[in-house]
Amino acid sequence: MTRKQIEKPVATGRVARTRNALLQAGRALFAERPFDAVAIDDIVQAASVAKGTFYNHFDDKDGLLNAIVGEIRNGIESRITMVNAGVEDPPARVARAICVYVASAAAEPAEGHILLRNDPRGFGRTSLNDGLRTDLTAGLQSGRLVVPTVEAGLLFVIGVTHSLLLAAVRNPGTAHLVLTAQQLCMLMLRAFGLSNQEAELIASQAADRIIREGAFRLDID
Repeated sequence: MTRKQIEKPVATGRVARTRNALLQAGRALFAERPFDAVAIDDIVQAASVAKGTFYNHFDDKDGLLNAIVGEIRNGIESRITMVNAGVEDPPARVARAICVYVASAAAEPAEGHILLRNDPRGFGRTSLNDGLRTDLTAGLQSGRLVVPTVEAGLLFVIGVTHSLLLAAVRNPGTAHLVLTAQQLCMLMLRAFGLSNQEAELIASQAADRIIREGAFRLDID
């Protein structure tokens, strides 16, 4: 029987605590080092568990990283859903989503480092981007956005987001991030066919509301 055929235990009680210890150890290590520089021995030592125990929870190191990245991105996507509730305009939704990523990385730099260092695989293909694809499709169909294809627009947005994540972990100061997010989102929206004035207004409102005022936080009104 291969490891992939072994049924993983339900995460309850001691099992849940062990899994959480592995996840927390992985978060700390992947935030500090690239994927290839982290060994399973490092992970189990940091988690204070036996090496064999690791395979009761994850098939391999990729499985652990995927679980960590999934947790981070699911949390960010939940914040995006919140800040975009009631917002129908596709350009505004895209700009606000980008600002949530920026604000989240600034609030949790370790998570930003993990996304930058260890999430190159599938960042543009994961189902977590379904919301972005929907917004780009709606914008293209309504004429609000002008892009060659939805996939091209998706890669463009991911590139802008990646650049802003890098800015957020290098200099998480609010004033700097607000200005940088405003500028890059404005340039993106102009490239998507919006007028200079409208692109600047949407980008400024998104950055001010989400980054400066902290509207991305799930624990505030």
